[in-house]
Amino acid sequence: MRKINSFTFITLDGYYKDNDSDISWHNHGAEENKFSEEQLQQGNILLFGRITYELMYSFWPTQAAKNLYPIVAERMEDAEKMVISNSMQRAVWNNTTVLGGDIIEQIKKLKSTKGKNLTILGSGSIVHLLTDAGLIDEYTIMIDPLALGAGTSLFSGIKNKLALELADIRTFKNSGIVVLTYRKNAG
Repeated sequence: MRKINSFTFITLDGYYKDNDSDISWHNHGAEENKFSEEQLQQGNILLFGRITYELMYSFWPTQAAKNLYPIVAERMEDAEKMVISNSMQRAVWNNTTVLGGDIIEQIKKLKSTKGKNLTILGSGSIVHLLTDAGLIDEYTIMIDPLALGAGTSLFSGIKNKLALELADIRTFKNSGIVVLTYRKNAG
């Protein structure tokens, strides 16, 4: 059975984007780049919502990305990717499949088969949807050392209490970022 991991960066006050949907506040330093290289080496299928897919596609296949972050850019390009969208008919990024229709049923079916695990990158609305359905096994949350005061919270409006167990902590000393990994509590 496949597992699903959510990878999201948030602020100290729990927002993954500000009121204007801006995420430019996130710190993209050398330590985060190294962490991204390690995560992408796992070979998981990358899962995006349409908005995050478009944001990622606007950067990672470019020469600027290849110059700044060559290993991450190559792994993003080569990775198998899925974009969840009922409005997108086809994806243009290399190795990308579009999932539409009943997303919950499709993800349940995908999880029940053997194969690569899935990692949701950002995509707050997809995290929210799959959290409510109980389909995410692990949450990796990168906390930036700043507060926005307002924005969109990752777990705002979830229907059921989400009990998690701390699995790992990683600190990036240069940026002050902390990465917390939680697993779904079996109890």
